[in-house]
Amino acid sequence: MIDWRDLTEEAAIEAAMDEHGKDATASVAYCALEAYGGRENPEYRFWLFLKRVKREHIGWA
Repeated sequence: MIDWRDLTEEAAIEAAMDEHGKDATASVAYCALEAYGGRENPEYRFWLFLKRVKREHIGWA
């Protein structure tokens, strides 16, 4: 996968779906779980933030 710091929000969702399947909500959640190394991990926070702010676009679990 492309480095998360280089992705726009929309590109990150697409990259997550390419990596984990067509369900955008689950794909972004899987990316957050993979990145988890504590709540202060910047990559984890990016994916978690993306899941929260884009919930209208990708759904909400």
